[in-house]
Amino acid sequence: MRDERTIAIYVRVSTDDQQDRGTIESQIEFATKYCDLHKLNVTYWFKDDGVSGTLPLEQRQEGQELLNKAKNKEFDTLLIYKLDRLGRSARVVLNAVYELEQCGITVKSMTEPFDTSDASGRFLLTILAGVADLERSNILERTYLGSNRCAKQGQWLGGITPYGYYVTEDKYLAVNEAPLPNFSLSEADVVRMIYRMISEQKLSTIKIANHLNALGVPPSYVKDGRQISKGKRKQNTSGIWLPGRVRNMIVNETYKGIHRYGKRSNKPNREIIERQVPSIVSEETWDLAQMILHENQIEATCNSKYQYLLRGLIKCGQCSLTYSGTRYNPDTLYYVCNGKISYRGPSKGKCQSKNIPSKWVEELVWADCVKFIQTPDETIKLIQQSKADRETKKKNIVDEITLLTQAIGTKDAEKQSILDLFRKNLINYSDVAIQLQKITDEKAVLEKQLDTLQDELENKEISSSNLENAKAFLIEQNEKIKNGEPSYEEKREIIKTLVDKIVVDTEMNKKNKPTAKLTVHYIFSIGVSLTGKGS
Repeated sequence: MRDERTIAIYVRVSTDDQQDRGTIESQIEFATKYCDLHKLNVTYWFKDDGVSGTLPLEQRQEGQELLNKAKNKEFDTLLIYKLDRLGRSARVVLNAVYELEQCGITVKSMTEPFDTSDASGRFLLTILAGVADLERSNILERTYLGSNRCAKQGQWLGGITPYGYYVTEDKYLAVNEAPLPNFSLSEADVVRMIYRMISEQKLSTIKIANHLNALGVPPSYVKDGRQISKGKRKQNTSGIWLPGRVRNMIVNETYKGIHRYGKRSNKPNREIIERQVPSIVSEETWDLAQMILHENQIEATCNSKYQYLLRGLIKCGQCSLTYSGTRYNPDTLYYVCNGKISYRGPSKGKCQSKNIPSKWVEELVWADCVKFIQTPDETIKLIQQSKADRETKKKNIVDEITLLTQAIGTKDAEKQSILDLFRKNLINYSDVAIQLQKITDEKAVLEKQLDTLQDELENKEISSSNLENAKAFLIEQNEKIKNGEPSYEEKREIIKTLVDKIVVDTEMNKKNKPTAKLTVHYIFSIGVSLTGKGS
């Protein structure tokens, strides 16, 4: 005799991998046999294919349809293969069951000893949901720890393999020297070509992309057969090299032999694991490419109607952002701090720095550069005079580095103290996690300060050979400007070579009016102050 209840069945799988193994078909087959055995009439089948169990039921396509029919009383019993098909967390499961119960629907598992038609069944459901949630948390934690362990050993743990590499059977990254189809070049050769074109020929990413497309070199999506959309990608890829793709490859640290596992994670406090991988280009080539890339960005004038001699060199002393050239009226050009743009910098668009008239500051800086060029002996004396001051600063930096190194060393001892307290049951696991994370964050701040000071220490060195090179350079530039007024391009090249940066500090003068004070920092470590009213 057949059961008179109206039955609906809900099945779900979460990943494409599970779909390929036919997991959802297994659930359907089991449910069919179960209903035949118990003589149940199945009215509706709800199948969420490739949907995460962490999503609430109403946010799933078939789950929403299930709730709609439940509200319309179109069935009275919902069968599930297992509780985790309804949800992967206790909150999602219990919320789904509550919504269905409000509609008068009984939920029953075909493989677990509960249904929600009585109080005992609902109590058991709550326990099973909690156990499932705990099991999922344990699985995620083991997966996380296992992934970190493998990552620290250098294994490649999935994701798109960077162009120029392949993953070995042991799951390690290796340089791909195999020729591309119909080409004598390998992927690694293409990567080296890209770095050579930017570091040696100083080509833009647009020109590099055009060159690769002209050669017919297949980008990663074409060579891997991924130009046709799959999964979450809703449209086909272009199948050609794009400037943005070239830029991403140039700034990718993997090519110089460093990979940071976990940096793309959206989880807070995710541990970033830095590990060594085979390099395709040298660190020197990679660093040079970054410098050229930055210079190309500053020098890009395709959208600029006006020439700004100090473009990219002026920095704000208040918010540290760069000044950009702007025209306020047909006759006057200005340099304006980018900190005045909404949502930019620490002042969120409210930087109070002065606007600098272009003609005024360019004439001042150029005249200063000419003075240094025309009096190379005097300039060298200034450099030598600054050497004593730099030695004093160098000693102070060394002392500070010693203190920071000692402070970093104490952090490991602090960690051990926390672990000792935990072993003595004086603090719980949650307190341990909080304190260890705090110590890790403090150590990271100290290490960053240490790196900054060490870089600054290197920049304090002035050798005799550097002085000789500086004098030779000044004499060479002096010969250039003797031939008459240089062109804009020649001026720009000289200023870029001589000037490291120009810092603008906005100060109040004796009349309580804002004044722009400019400090020009030269590559020879001379700081010259120029003062004017700005705007």
